[in-house]
Amino acid sequence: MKKLLITACAIFSLIFAAKAQLPYAQNFQTSMTNMPVGWDTGYYKYHKGIAPGWQFNDVWPTHGNSLWKGNVATHTYCTFVDDIDYDYTGAYNNTSGVNCYDTLRTSSFNCSASANVFLQFDYNFNNYTGFEVGTVAISTDGGATWTTAVTLPQVNDITWHNGQVFDISAQAGSQSSVMLAFCYWNDSAGVYGYYGKHYPGWGMAIDNLNVYVPKAYDVQVTSQTQSAFLQVGKAYTMSGTAFDSGSATITSMTMNYSVNGGATQSQNISGISGFSALTSLSPNWSLGSIPFTPPAVGLYTIKYWATALNGANANLNSDTLKATFMAVDSLQPRTALFEETVGQSCYYCMLAGPNVDSVGYNQAGNVNIIHYHVPYPGPPDYMYSANTGIGTFYETYYSVAGTPDGELDGQSLYPGALLAPNDFSTPYVESENAMGAPFKIKINSVTYNPSTLMYNANVTVTSYGTFSSGLIARAVITGDTVVYTQDYSADDPPSSFQPPDGTNPSGTSDYYWQFVTRFASVALDEMPSTSGTSLGAFTPNANQTLNLSWKRNHPDSYDRSLYPYDSSASEHLTVFIQADAGIATVGIPNKYVLQSASKQISIVNGVQDLTDGVDFNLYPNPTSKMTNLYFTLDQEQHLSVQMYNMLGEQVYSNDFGTMSAGDHLVNINCATFQSGVYFVRITTDKSSVTKRLVIQQ
Repeated sequence: MKKLLITACAIFSLIFAAKAQLPYAQNFQTSMTNMPVGWDTGYYKYHKGIAPGWQFNDVWPTHGNSLWKGNVATHTYCTFVDDIDYDYTGAYNNTSGVNCYDTLRTSSFNCSASANVFLQFDYNFNNYTGFEVGTVAISTDGGATWTTAVTLPQVNDITWHNGQVFDISAQAGSQSSVMLAFCYWNDSAGVYGYYGKHYPGWGMAIDNLNVYVPKAYDVQVTSQTQSAFLQVGKAYTMSGTAFDSGSATITSMTMNYSVNGGATQSQNISGISGFSALTSLSPNWSLGSIPFTPPAVGLYTIKYWATALNGANANLNSDTLKATFMAVDSLQPRTALFEETVGQSCYYCMLAGPNVDSVGYNQAGNVNIIHYHVPYPGPPDYMYSANTGIGTFYETYYSVAGTPDGELDGQSLYPGALLAPNDFSTPYVESENAMGAPFKIKINSVTYNPSTLMYNANVTVTSYGTFSSGLIARAVITGDTVVYTQDYSADDPPSSFQPPDGTNPSGTSDYYWQFVTRFASVALDEMPSTSGTSLGAFTPNANQTLNLSWKRNHPDSYDRSLYPYDSSASEHLTVFIQADAGIATVGIPNKYVLQSASKQISIVNGVQDLTDGVDFNLYPNPTSKMTNLYFTLDQEQHLSVQMYNMLGEQVYSNDFGTMSAGDHLVNINCATFQSGVYFVRITTDKSSVTKRLVIQQ
């Protein structure tokens, strides 16, 4: 999954160097219904006569996968090889164990005029299991011998990767007779097969082929790293990435920027190493000697470009990048929001659980977490059954196709089951929060009355910039913990999977048991509804007040008689501001979350938590090892913490002495306490506040 760091890029089109010469090109639109003249589609192995090898059309063959078929069709005429034809027989039970290999060869072309030759083409290639390989080989002797020049990256998607460029100078440069071969290889005997021992992969497709001689000097500014919002009067060092589309290695250059079409600011960057053809500058360019300080509230469009490449003024007009920023009176501390769509019967949700818990634990007070339950990959999910409205809404809202599916501040990323680079992680949370927010959310009060089943909340939203109407304030109620007495999952692991820790028959450690029986931050519903509250237009330092209410309209039982669980811990309200339609002027994408805040829900007309004075959060709650107390002091105060059991006996006490104003995080080791409900009290010079803590050993 992916994390989006808002870079405020308005529009950037990467235009590669104008072709001084074009030795070879094929877009397949002139051939229409036949493979281009001189191309050889006949070299293949082991498809047993079922598939015709590389094909050419704008319609996917009968045996093709429906997703792959529709995706390829969007590129009109192209050439492709359909892997499914190889792995399947009529009975879907090909067990020969042979590898499938097909090669498409081009006609010959002349590259003798230049030592530098680049290959550019569009491709669609999915390597779902790691048992598929796509390559480009080159021959300069009429096809007698071949050298692999390009190995396609190992990707797991079915989208087109357009305009990809590769340097083939070492193989094709200065050669008079060059042939290309597009090679697709699939280990149909891979161990991850779903039909016998064969996995039905996607295949490979090629379109818009160009072989060209690049310009020597051509550098594009591809991105900048500053977030969309700036604070008036604060100096910002501009930085970002650049890409070398030329054939020369860049060792020095001048980076430039101008604001709103004004004077050019320039800084020379020397001693660059490793910035060779078709690579990105690493580390990023940074303009520390010419920072930008926004003088007033408003929009600022900044243009970036590179000149004096290796001392020569050789850059193209198309090399510039434009980004628009919004300067506001004040950027507020930001709390990131992680939303995850999960299923109780979800093996990979279980695998993601430890990572999500770890990040939440390490970032207590810095990230709010909500879990929306859906019946993936299949029933049962008793939390979804009770709260189907909110689960169904966010399943559609975020276009969820499977679980687990995570969004950090409304932008998709994989939550951590396989520990891919874009997982939910502490660095990503910290980078989101470091951008600050143009809004502040204060949850003044939030209560639940068990006798009337009513939730009520009063929330103040403050803006520090100018915003049009249409932003959405969402208020989601979550149950802190739902704990089942056994594993009800219809997916792996098997029912024998349970403590004590060890290794269950499926090979998955029983350490994961807690992640099929204990579910945190379960979304119960949204106030006043899943439509949220549409906010009016804002001017700087303006407030809007939300008075929200919702009557619980579904049982708080998940059929306890059949599926017993304990949810005696507290509930929270998480409020966040979301840009459903984005903010195009500053590059904010659709559904981006600008700020979030959370507060524990107080019970009225029943057991009541004291909330006057210093409020604090307990996390995690329930806990088995340690709980964190996160609180803010408005001034320097003496502070102590006590904890009591249900009999009123004090089981913990700690005097922290005088603490300064600001945010604080302290912890209590609960590993030696018995399971049960406890009361944690913070006492200061001004007040005493008590909240419930559930310990589950």
